Amino acid sequence: MYDHTGDNMNKKFLVWIGIAILSGLIMGNIFYRQYEKEQHLDNDYNSYLLQLGVYDSKEEMDIALKKVENYMVVEKDNKFYVYLGISTKKNNAEKVADVFSKEDIDVSIKKTVIDDIEFISNLEQFDILLDNASSSEDIKSINEVILSSYEEMVLTN
Repeated sequence: MYDHTGDNMNKKFLVWIGIAILSGLIMGNIFYRQYEKEQHLDNDYNSYLLQLGVYDSKEEMDIALKKVENYMVVEKDNKFYVYLGISTKKNNAEKVADVFSKEDIDVSIKKTVIDDIEFISNLEQFDILLDNASSSEDIKSINEVILSSYEEMVLTN
């Protein structure tokens, strides 16, 4: 005679394994959706723009730019917004602002949101360079590359 208790034990074991796998998939899916939601919220990054000024006319802007070599202009609502730098770190924005201040160029630091993940990733790498830069020439050189990168990656899209 054949004992079926072993088969029942195997079936129960398989049922419990199936329940454990199903529970793991459900919980994993819940955690993954929560992670995705948080990642989506993190796509907007706080950054700092170094703003030279906002001008009503191109002529007015050109007068203000006589002392400045590298800058970026964003035209919005018939106004010209002139920026001299960008950073993800306030201390780096202040470091760049100090370089301009030594040249009698006053900038204000404006907190902003940039949602271009690729640019932010690049900007974070530039911020590492700015963290370690000490000479005005190095800081200005890094800042120049940041501005051109922003124009290329964000403004042209």
